Amino acid sequence: MTRIWRRTILTGLLAAVALGAFPAVATAQDTPAQDKGPATFGVRPATAQAPDNRPNFSFSATPGAVIKDHLAVANISTGPLSLKVYASDAFNTPDGGFDLLAAGHKPVDIGAWAKVDAETVEVPGRTTKIVPFTITIPADATPGDHVGGIVAALVTEATGSDGQRVAVEQRVGSRFYLRISGDLKPRLSIEGLTAQYSGGWFGSGETKISYTVRNSGNVRLGGKQKVTVETPWGSGTSAENLPDLPELLPNNTFAVTTTVKGILPAGWLDGLVHIDPVAPPGPQPQAEAIDASVTVVAVPWLLVILLAVVLLLVLFLRWRKRRRKNAPGPADPEPVVEVQSAVA
Repeated sequence: MTRIWRRTILTGLLAAVALGAFPAVATAQDTPAQDKGPATFGVRPATAQAPDNRPNFSFSATPGAVIKDHLAVANISTGPLSLKVYASDAFNTPDGGFDLLAAGHKPVDIGAWAKVDAETVEVPGRTTKIVPFTITIPADATPGDHVGGIVAALVTEATGSDGQRVAVEQRVGSRFYLRISGDLKPRLSIEGLTAQYSGGWFGSGETKISYTVRNSGNVRLGGKQKVTVETPWGSGTSAENLPDLPELLPNNTFAVTTTVKGILPAGWLDGLVHIDPVAPPGPQPQAEAIDASVTVVAVPWLLVILLAVVLLLVLFLRWRKRRRKNAPGPADPEPVVEVQSAVA
């Protein structure tokens, strides 16, 4: 029997912008088991009767609370579709994007608390079905933001380049933003700050700054960042076109690398990072700005060479002077002794 591999394809429609006035939509180009044409479907928040205008699911609750809501699943294609509906936890991708755990990964947070009334939904062509779901918050749930999403997924089969059968899951979803009451701690931290200077023998060079920003609090946060390289005499040069930090979910990280150009080799340089956190709308404590610094050696090779030449010249002149001083002078002439003799 041919081995079937599972591959998950995210259609990039979990972003809040795509879930605003229009539903999220996925199109499956090869769906022979479902329909001869492309299968197109989408999801959006809804009431018990019809889709509504919410861009996503946003809740505030206390530990132990139970939340009931609805998801609209729309089949935009002409043929019927059999779609899986499930919830999962969210995370930040390496580039700072928003994503949900793949279908094979078990959620442990809000994705595990949310249960749909029907895990598989049969949706006729050109039809929208309303799917109820319930979020049961544990009594010991921690305060702060818990983020996930609810998705509709279509599984089809295709043949891979190696001839094996491949199960392809195409999914679209709507985000969950749940804030549990309690002690809110909006906080970012900077980890692993490093700096490396590089430059030629003459003129200025550049300093590469790398660090990781962690959301070490319990509230989702973005941030405005500034990176500066300072010389020992206080002059500074900032990195140009440094983008803002993406919104980081609690305990998620984002790696930053930037290069500050036009830096003179001043012996040693200070790399400074400053971040002003940016919180989502709504009442919450103000997050404090954070700073970090690192020192890097920037050897001024031209100055070192000039000093070495001057030092060698001084040593040579001193050695030559000492040698002349200790050299023996010209020999003194022999004294002339006159001898007189008397003849009787």
